[in-house]
Amino acid sequence: MIAAVIAAVIPAVVTFALAADDDGKKRTRTGPSTSRPSASSPSASPSCSFPAVQLSAPDKAGSTFQTTAKLNCPPPKGVKYYLVAQLDNFGDQGTEHTVYCPRDPIASGQEKRVYTTTRDIHESKLHSKRALYYLKVTTDQEQELLANLQEDCAFELPAGVETVSNSVTVERAWK
Repeated sequence: MIAAVIAAVIPAVVTFALAADDDGKKRTRTGPSTSRPSASSPSASPSCSFPAVQLSAPDKAGSTFQTTAKLNCPPPKGVKYYLVAQLDNFGDQGTEHTVYCPRDPIASGQEKRVYTTTRDIHESKLHSKRALYYLKVTTDQEQELLANLQEDCAFELPAGVETVSNSVTVERAWK
């Protein structure tokens, strides 16, 4: 089951490339839902304000789509930002649960710029949705997160992680 998430959610064909800001074709929604970690500004960097990462992606997609992450405030030393794909109601009917699939860590020392990544979701069910957002994790939280992965996703996030981006939801709307 988790293997389907790996192939369906975000095995990314990473094309870290400089990109222009939002071109008008992508829509961005702000504010995480109540089921996600709470949003806050990066506490270790007082000169940065929320969001540390501005994320954009299309509302609807076919088998692939692009995400654009504008890094406004690089993480401080000892901290990383992870893109998380959150799938709610994952699994067979009656056993649905939420899975969190962390990807594309941004480490301290990364320069402020725009990262564009193509994501492959061709094995996702039609009309399935995924929420995407960046989390701030400390070294200890990262170790816990990675230790709890079953294949490429986890059933829970470490305590105390913080959302450092807006949240976008992408629906697989066509084949």
